[in-house]
Amino acid sequence: MAGIGLRLAKYNKIDQTTKKYKTLTDSKVPVIGRLIDAKITEERNNTKLYADDKQVEVDNSFKAATVAITIDDVLDETYADIKGCSIEENEVTENSEDTIPELGYGHIVIKKYNGVKKYKVEFLPRIQVKTITMDSKTKGESIEFSTASIEADVMELTEAINGMKIGDWKKVQTFDTLTEAETYLDGLLTPST
Repeated sequence: MAGIGLRLAKYNKIDQTTKKYKTLTDSKVPVIGRLIDAKITEERNNTKLYADDKQVEVDNSFKAATVAITIDDVLDETYADIKGCSIEENEVTENSEDTIPELGYGHIVIKKYNGVKKYKVEFLPRIQVKTITMDSKTKGESIEFSTASIEADVMELTEAINGMKIGDWKKVQTFDTLTEAETYLDGLLTPST
């Protein structure tokens, strides 16, 4: 299937006390921003054991991953929420003592195969934002739109969170409709009962 679109960068913070995602405000899963692109890059171990002059074992287990997304803009409230910094009276303050929260994150990739659209949810149950880079330029002879880039570390679960098990680091499921895909993604980011 070929990717033809990308939508709905959603997240929710992990509540380390309850081991679930945070309770939602107005039952709505937060959106980071409007997606322009997203890339999940995984790294695998590649360890080989040789004995009797031949390879007898190999380990290709999950090692780490990163997710990089570009969005149109990050609202100040969202910035403060995903970076763990303070916001008071519309002023965002970052401090060297801030603790960046762990989040669940997902988006929907629109695919097309043999003329039929499908909607693939890519979900990462545990990420931590490393950087948010705002692209700003002066207006020249023509206007160029500025964007924001977010890079985060993807980690496997070290304890069960929201009904997912230790070791889970990614979930993917494909649906026939955007509504089904969004319902599934929202369900993953909603605190389990």
